[in-house]
Amino acid sequence: MFIKVLNFLAGYVKVEVTGFSVERFISQCVSRGLILWDLERQGGKFLMTLSKADFQKARELAEKTSTRVTPLSVHGFPVFAAKIKKRPLLPLGGLAFIIGMVVLTSFIWQIDVEGTERIDATEMLTFLESHGFSVGSSRRGVAYREVEGLLMLEFADIAWVSLSITGTRALIQVNETIDHAPLLRQFDAEDIVASKDGIIVHMATSAGTPLFRPGDVVAKGETIVSGRLAIETAEEGLLATQYIQASAEVWARVYYTMNFSIPLTYSEKSFTGQRSRVYSATVGGQDFTLPSRPHGFAYYQTIENRHNASLGRDLPMPLGVTVTIHHELTRHMRTRTPEAAQELGQELAARRIMEEMGESPDIIEKQINFTQNHRVLEVEVFLVAIERIDQTKELIPEEQDEPETTPEPFAMR
Repeated sequence: MFIKVLNFLAGYVKVEVTGFSVERFISQCVSRGLILWDLERQGGKFLMTLSKADFQKARELAEKTSTRVTPLSVHGFPVFAAKIKKRPLLPLGGLAFIIGMVVLTSFIWQIDVEGTERIDATEMLTFLESHGFSVGSSRRGVAYREVEGLLMLEFADIAWVSLSITGTRALIQVNETIDHAPLLRQFDAEDIVASKDGIIVHMATSAGTPLFRPGDVVAKGETIVSGRLAIETAEEGLLATQYIQASAEVWARVYYTMNFSIPLTYSEKSFTGQRSRVYSATVGGQDFTLPSRPHGFAYYQTIENRHNASLGRDLPMPLGVTVTIHHELTRHMRTRTPEAAQELGQELAARRIMEEMGESPDIIEKQINFTQNHRVLEVEVFLVAIERIDQTKELIPEEQDEPETTPEPFAMR
């Protein structure tokens, strides 16, 4: 490796050796201490590499051995230095680039937050920005402990926080406090209410007072099982109220209708292959669009590709290039038959059922009706599904309940 570096600094030559005594020439070079490498035979000639200093000695030996040494290419630092002399701005540009990179890497260009669930990371960054720590801040002089202390004081849900800076990337790692709210809510009083309109087909109550029974019609938001319990008091004939968490599974027959239309005449888009590019440069979060010609497309689709400069995961740069490509489209009018429109309607109905009701809805009845109206096919879908409709709702106890004498456990429908 050391010899290669010296040869690069001194310069080296790739040569072609021809003649009747090439083997003798090589033997003379070795005996005189000339260093040859990358030796390769091609037919009646030899290719080899040697230093510029040894090249002159090799030519003298070639004359004595009746061979011919022809230089093919010259490499190394002297060649590079000669090119630089012809381009004086090139080293200045390289120096300016190095200085620019040193300056850019002395600032923070990306701040990431990890470990947040209840705390809004954007709110944290906005708070830090108001206190002078944001994207574009200098890496030098960052008071790590001060930033961590500000976050601890501002956000009560933070149990532990750590700030680290690697390259141009700052990382804020957060451990949140234990959320005690679910532990507190488990002792709150709750009702079971209907999440949808429907007809109850099955109901299993494990806690609470049921107000409906199978066969009853229930509306969305109505209380199905109450968290109020009537407790008999010591005084005969009087009841007091106790509040609990109601618990029940309620299954109901739910009805759905959906309507949409399918045109029998429609336009079909296709790409023409023509495109127009618009380039934008991003510097420090600001976008600058470079001059470009208007594309003049009547119909087109736009695709945007954004490339941010980075020297690695921990060295993001405030530079980027955005390439916006406009693809020209052409439109052709097409006509579909009523049969094809009905087949498409079946597919769209199945897709909407999947999107709105999940992957495996328990559908017990499905009707799809088609009505042709001029050049449009109207589609009406009617569904009946069995679904679980119970959901909990917080029950706020009344400040003072009067004892009741005639409890009504069920509301008849």
